[in-house]
Parts: sequence; structure tokens; C-alpha cells
Amino acid sequence: MRSLERLIRTGGRRYPETMKRLILISLLLAGCSGSGLTTSRGPNGETIVGNDVSVQITGAANPNSAFEQAQRYCARHDRSARFVGQTGTTAAFDCVKSS
Repeated sequence: MRSLERLIRTGGRRYPETMKRLILISLLLAGCSGSGLTTSRGPNGETIVGNDVSVQITGAANPNSAFEQAQRYCARHDRSARFVGQTGTTAAFDCVKSS
């Protein structure tokens, strides 16, 4: 009952704080589950993180280099890379089935 009184007194501000913690814990647990992600390094130190349906390339010298590496990665799963977007130095690709 005391916690309810405290919550009422603070105007319900505790809810967002609790939700932030819950979301953070959920994300951490999701990261620990077997997501099938693999991490490797490219020939020039790029970081390659992906699974059989998507891949992210970080630190490529240019967009063409990132695309070439994504193509090689996706080809291991009999798929082709399709550019999704870029944020900073990380380019994201979907690995789509070749038609």
C-alpha cells in the first residue's frame, strides 16, 4: 500500500522509469537467446554481423565495398544482398532469395 501512496504522490512518474528498466531487461534477454547472429571481420577490418536473412557491415571504405561484402556474405546462404539503409558507418542489407 505504501508504494501505491508513493506512486500517487509522485504523480505516476515512476511508470516510465519502470518501463525503461523492463524494456532494457527484455532487450538484454533477447540478445542472450540464440538469435543465430554471426560476427566476423572483413579483409580490411570491417565488422560483419548477420544471419541467413540480413547482414550489417560496419567500417567499410565506401558503399560499394560494403555491398560487395554483403553480397559475399549472402551468397553463403544462396541469397543476394539488397541495400536497406545506412546509419553512420554501418550499412544494412537484406539477404533475399535469388529469383
